Amino acid sequence: SSGINAEWPLRPGSLISPKFWGTHPQMSALFTNISRICKRILLHSTKTFSSIARLDHRSVISIKGDGSANLLQGLITNDVNLLTKDNSCIYSHFLNVKGRIMYDSIIYYENDNSFLLEVEKEGAFQFLKMMNVYNFRVKADIKLTSFKVFTSLEKSQSDYTSFKDPRHADLGWRYIDVFPPSYALIEPDEYHQKRISLGIGEGFRDISYGKDFPFEHNLDYLNGVSFSKGCYIGQELTARAHHVGETRKRVVPIKVGQSQKLEGISLPAKVLSGKKTAGKILSVYGDRGLAILRFQYLGKVLHVQGTGATVEGHAPSWWPHPPS
Repeated sequence: SSGINAEWPLRPGSLISPKFWGTHPQMSALFTNISRICKRILLHSTKTFSSIARLDHRSVISIKGDGSANLLQGLITNDVNLLTKDNSCIYSHFLNVKGRIMYDSIIYYENDNSFLLEVEKEGAFQFLKMMNVYNFRVKADIKLTSFKVFTSLEKSQSDYTSFKDPRHADLGWRYIDVFPPSYALIEPDEYHQKRISLGIGEGFRDISYGKDFPFEHNLDYLNGVSFSKGCYIGQELTARAHHVGETRKRVVPIKVGQSQKLEGISLPAKVLSGKKTAGKILSVYGDRGLAILRFQYLGKVLHVQGTGATVEGHAPSWWPHPPS
């Protein structure tokens, strides 16, 4: 017949049927040995192997020179002096003069005068242009590299350099350009699912650059800001928000209502509680996503403006302080 029989390959009379081989002692023994080998292969394949994902939405900028640390110190929300061989990376934002996020970055330590900056790939050239504007006095060597960013939930036991993700322990380890050859390369879906479930935004898809404020994106909860360092661009408004405690809304993970879809909607999308604005959806990943919501609307069913869909957001359990 043209199709494959549903009983194949074990139908009676088949050359590979155990019933057929049972009439031939040598073939029967061979079949038994093959079965044992196949079982061993299947058993071996169920073991857990280390895996790693390439983050193609991230690029790496290199900055080198005697004044590199001072240049960064005047631009980032975190303290560059925290970077050492033992504390080899930090999370930080670059802000504009109005205290709004321009870029999110993980900064890696090479030595006291050399750093690698992981930034959003789509904005890498604009980031490079911004850095060169502030580089006119320092004359540091700043360039876009071809390095790739990888992430794994496991730390390598080999000599390959890995960086603990400075934002949250559950985000695993970062590798820059090289990783252990024993690792299996996979798609980054698991990483993004974990990140979204924790309520951690990353890049332009989750952060409205030039509009969102750092504490709205939990920068203070993600080890990304220093309140004891000197001045940096956007510091005044950031420090004021911290000391006054003006943060009344933050990024949280959301779940879309059952059997509903939000793919294809224009983002950011306003969410409502009755006629009142509760916040805005930043990004959607299947039936999950990220939204900036006001605290009083957490745990409530909210309506997505212009659609029949609903969403519900909750404060992540890892937050150091419950929303109030």
